[in-house]
Amino acid sequence: MISPSPQELAQEAREALDQSWPNRTPEERFQRLVRLGWINSRGQVTRLLGGEAEPEPGQPSLEEGAADGAANGDRNGR
Repeated sequence: MISPSPQELAQEAREALDQSWPNRTPEERFQRLVRLGWINSRGQVTRLLGGEAEPEPGQPSLEEGAADGAANGDRNGR
């Protein structure tokens, strides 16, 4: 099995964001990902998703768990 390239993964992620968060600007989507702790303000993937970057101060940590914050944020549209 051939693994998808980083470009293919990024395209898939963009399409998923477009479908799950319609009518949002790219800036709103970016800020939401930062609030969820999935990326930091520099766009680096955090440890919550297997990256090396730390979430921004005040955002979810590994101890709090990414699933809880993501589920609440996704359901509330924020």
